[in-house]
Amino acid sequence: MNPRQPTRIARRSFLTLAAGSAAAVPLLAACGSGPTGPESGPSGGVGDVDSVIPDYIPRDIVTPDFPSVDGSTPGYLSFPDEFVASVEEVPGRGSSFTAMTPLWSTVPPGLPDNSYMVTVNEEVNADFRFQITDGNAYGEKLQAVLAAESSVPDFVTIPSWTLPPRFGQAAENLFADLTPYLAGDKITKYPNLANISSDAWRCCVFNGKLYGLPYPSDLINSVIFYRHDLTAELGIEVAPANAQEFLDLALELTDPGANRWAMNDMWAGAQLMFRVPDKWILEDGNLVHRVESEAYRQALEFQAELFAAGVVHPDAVAGNEQQARQRFISGEVVLTPDGAGGWLSATREAYAGNPDYNQQPVPAFAGDGGTPVIFKGTPSNLFTFIKQTDDTERLEEQLALANYFAAPFGTKEQMLLEYGAEGVHHDLDEANVPTLNETGLREVARTYTWITRPPIVASQVQYPSYVEDFATWMAGVMEYAVDPVFYTQQIVEPPEFGALEQPFIDLEMDIARGRSDISALDAAIENWRSAGGERLREFYAEYLDEQ
Repeated sequence: MNPRQPTRIARRSFLTLAAGSAAAVPLLAACGSGPTGPESGPSGGVGDVDSVIPDYIPRDIVTPDFPSVDGSTPGYLSFPDEFVASVEEVPGRGSSFTAMTPLWSTVPPGLPDNSYMVTVNEEVNADFRFQITDGNAYGEKLQAVLAAESSVPDFVTIPSWTLPPRFGQAAENLFADLTPYLAGDKITKYPNLANISSDAWRCCVFNGKLYGLPYPSDLINSVIFYRHDLTAELGIEVAPANAQEFLDLALELTDPGANRWAMNDMWAGAQLMFRVPDKWILEDGNLVHRVESEAYRQALEFQAELFAAGVVHPDAVAGNEQQARQRFISGEVVLTPDGAGGWLSATREAYAGNPDYNQQPVPAFAGDGGTPVIFKGTPSNLFTFIKQTDDTERLEEQLALANYFAAPFGTKEQMLLEYGAEGVHHDLDEANVPTLNETGLREVARTYTWITRPPIVASQVQYPSYVEDFATWMAGVMEYAVDPVFYTQQIVEPPEFGALEQPFIDLEMDIARGRSDISALDAAIENWRSAGGERLREFYAEYLDEQ
């Protein structure tokens, strides 16, 4: 077999394959909720998903200055003169709730020493007690909590990348089925939740039932940024039309004598240039894994070219990615790949010390000079689940509270959740723009809005031009946005496949740094297939057959 050609499994051939393969039966039973075929998988068929998600009823409290285009993030250049109420009645009934949530920053004080939490609890008439866990250790804590039903909190936030194996079974055993309360037009009781997109809700369907509350995210996540302020000083235009022009730009930017290199490790950017999918692509109706694709090979070859050209910062060559953003902010590198959210994070970090700081996305281009392809990110990368209860009134109270937490931009509820109380946790300037004060910086952290939040918007008007630049950029690249093969489907791989891609992570680093030749990829692909890659393809083919 040619190692560069994947085994082909047509969309409709998997059931026949499974019937003739004894090895396929336990594989399927290990992940689904039963042995009855495709509809017992984690997400059920497409028709099933659409029948259990809520109707989408957009709610614009404030008209955006830069409207959403095909799902892009809208932008607001100002805060409203008056914040309006989006919830007519107090959502809580005086109940107490526990909530397990992650945090990737300093954990704030807990109750009773956190006036922000005291204020929000009083406002919603519910006593929330948060079990805040370091996001980097969240997966381990989550598995321990889910292993004992008695330890499961009332609300459990779960990032998609920490979903444990066989989660569909855990959802059925531990968490409330929200379908009877939210599906279709039942959502009209909760207008802020109805304002969340259908695709975000689809991500919350497991075993054909709606179990999760979504956490809406930006649809475009992978970006190559450049320091516009620095390139303007240098008189260098950043508008490459293909990979060769990108390399030429990198050579022009690199000046070790001035302590300036073109870029951090550009692996994520190389994959973007050459249209490498996150997991799978379809070729003639057949599943091809990313590592088998020609796009992956081309991205690897170009990555090696960049390293060989000496345009990558020496610390990035050494594998120090922890300081990648600092190198970009300091100007030691001019180009860096990042998520779309990194634009605001880096700007916020840099702005106080450098008001002229200006990062921008490199205009979309493809390595071969053709039409770019940008695979959409997951519309909801986190979900919150409600612990099973026989108390219908309590469950409806929890949904009413979630509706409060999903209050959109321009509302009193959203202001309280994001900034706390005026004069206590934040102050307003003459343009009605809030800024956290000392108390707010200490006490206000993402807690309630991990449970759910409104559709994401760009409204950080304190950073000149950021809102317009971000919103217009994303609206502009949506023409290149493509749904990945299993877009919005919840597929939790069996644990036996967990280590399949590790050899490629190592190989990517070795090929980039000249320690291995691109020819090593062929053997790695063959090893992947025989070590479980073919079985993984069979596993995903079941879900492909549902579409």
